[in-house]
Amino acid sequence: SSGQQKESVTPANVITKDVVDTLLKCPDTVSKLEQHLPDQLKGNKEALRQTLHSPQFQQGLQLFSTAFKSGQLGPVMKSLGFTDAAGNAAAGGDFEAFVKAVAEATTPAKGDVQEDMALD
Repeated sequence: SSGQQKESVTPANVITKDVVDTLLKCPDTVSKLEQHLPDQLKGNKEALRQTLHSPQFQQGLQLFSTAFKSGQLGPVMKSLGFTDAAGNAAAGGDFEAFVKAVAEATTPAKGDVQEDMALD
């Protein structure tokens, strides 16, 4: 072994202010993100940017990262309906594997209908 450890990937070191600013320049990304936001942030990119740059958001992201690295979120992710692959990655504190598992689970296969995700 080379003795060098790979830096762990966490939500806090992936979702940086620079990354947020880059993502907010992409209308498609903003549109997808806005589907999950409160009304006061929809259509207001500057308010969204300020929220994502706020100390409160950064602190919450750091807390989430710490919880994720601990592996304690595995059972939570499974109880929220995430796939076994995502839950296992979360249980192992592997954020990279978690993101890949979620991306695979949320990428609609040909023939899948979006209406399956609608809330009644």
